[in-house]
Amino acid sequence: MPIYEYYCSDCNKDVSVLFLSFSEATENNPACPDCGNNKLERLLSSVSIAHNKKEPSTTKTPTKNSNLEDPRSLAKEMNKASRNSNADYGDDFREVAGRLKKGESPVSIEKKLRKRAGETMDTH
Repeated sequence: MPIYEYYCSDCNKDVSVLFLSFSEATENNPACPDCGNNKLERLLSSVSIAHNKKEPSTTKTPTKNSNLEDPRSLAKEMNKASRNSNADYGDDFREVAGRLKKGESPVSIEKKLRKRAGETMDTH
């Protein structure tokens, strides 16, 4: 049973829709479960990739028209995701988003946060 993700422009949310079969997904025009809008834009869904007996990693595709090479754009995506989920991700999240909004690079932020926590950037 496939689950497809869509963007609803009426309520400005990403929504997931479960279909009973792949054919049902291609034949039917889904409606937003929140507002009923039936003109949804299909998004690329998360994918899982297995790496040589390691745990799978999941990657979420950014929303349309985002440039995650630009720290300010990344901050905008983070804040949008936070608003859409109605969750409070805490002070660290707000700090990172604020620093990105000011133009600081993600690598620089990670280095400083790791140093503050007594860690290094070594991954081995």
